[in-house]
Amino acid sequence: MNQDRFPAICGGERSGKSKVSVAIVTPHVLALPYLHFDRFFTKDGRARFNHLDRNVKPRNPDFAIFGPTYKEPRIEFEYMEEDLRALGKLAENHTSKPSDGPWRMVTTDGVVITTISLENPESVRSIDLEGCIVAEAGGCEYAGIERVRGRVASKHGFIVFSGTIEGSTKWWRDWLVEGRRPNQKGIKSYSIPSWTNRIQFPGGEQDPEIVKWRAFLGEDLFLERCAAIARPPRFRVIKEAQEKHIHKMEIPEDARILLAIDPGYATAYAVLFCAIWTQPNGDPIFYFFDEFYEQLKTTADIIGLCKQHPYWPRVQEAAIDIASKGHRDATDSSLEIWEKLCQLPKGFYKKYWGEDRGIERLQNSFHNGHIVVDPRCTGFLAELGLGEPVFPEMHEWKFGSDRDGRIISEKPIDRWNHSAKAAYYLLLKELGQVDTKRRPTTWNRLRRK
Repeated sequence: MNQDRFPAICGGERSGKSKVSVAIVTPHVLALPYLHFDRFFTKDGRARFNHLDRNVKPRNPDFAIFGPTYKEPRIEFEYMEEDLRALGKLAENHTSKPSDGPWRMVTTDGVVITTISLENPESVRSIDLEGCIVAEAGGCEYAGIERVRGRVASKHGFIVFSGTIEGSTKWWRDWLVEGRRPNQKGIKSYSIPSWTNRIQFPGGEQDPEIVKWRAFLGEDLFLERCAAIARPPRFRVIKEAQEKHIHKMEIPEDARILLAIDPGYATAYAVLFCAIWTQPNGDPIFYFFDEFYEQLKTTADIIGLCKQHPYWPRVQEAAIDIASKGHRDATDSSLEIWEKLCQLPKGFYKKYWGEDRGIERLQNSFHNGHIVVDPRCTGFLAELGLGEPVFPEMHEWKFGSDRDGRIISEKPIDRWNHSAKAAYYLLLKELGQVDTKRRPTTWNRLRRK
């Protein structure tokens, strides 16, 4: 459990995710008295708890099953109750299951398991748990999840998150995506498709009912409802960027090293290091292998950071936002400061391109497999909707949408797109626009109009 302290289990319909969660936790319930022998047994090995005496009631829970209300955890509770009874480890006299309120059971060794509602997160306090389950996690507010996390902190306990995708809150969807790669939260996500339940679907993924289900739902909804695969938000601007594009690569000796720059200050100043080379099949590869994504830093500050980078001596040229001519640091523009402080062999590329052309170029290059992003490029990945926010207020580069995630505007929101823009300046420099029938509108031509 050390490596998977916070597993996030996403189940398809009828997949048996509740039983899986219970199967993870029950061995810990049984093992606890032997890990803390003195607490549960006397020196001569007799149990301190007399499960036959109704008047003796252990007070504090050791394990809990949380849910959005008291109703949801009851399924997991009853599965665990059945397992403990079958093993002869359930203290029948100490099981409480009222129609409303928390349920509670005790093992013959004195381990207490209870259900807790997260309807009022503020009420979750004054307990220290060895471990717990969060049932129907996607239906819980994040404030409740923060409370649950605090309840296992003192004992370094674990939390098994379990739920479905459809109708879930944003934090749960984000976690399921983040949990497929290393992350700071320590989450590891698992998917249990519907067809793993061979009792319901003996043919597995090719079971006739599953095949019909896929055709009826369509691919995207089927992946969420049955395959239990969380999809990045549909309102992302660059939906073509996927998990497969995130990995490390060896940089060849003959690769060209370029910078992609989008000046900023209060929101973010983005600089991407990119290695470019030709693959054996003749296609180009653009490997964005490092990034500076900083707030409240001047151009001179950023240049100082770049010059300390081990690949700085190999940087030949840079692509920079044409607006850097007007983005001023004190008396000089950002572009002027870059040109004064950095004598790059091939200089700085700056040309006006419409945002739609930049988006098309990014989408096309990701779709064709020409882009790889190193996990160190945290700002770029967060903008693509594939990583954790770098700053508290940050979100993916997205289209305007309603509360259900439906896109309501064709024009992207012009926020949190700094590294994405820097990347498309460089790609447009190297590859040009996707639609080659239309000539790019340069800054000088635009001014003449």
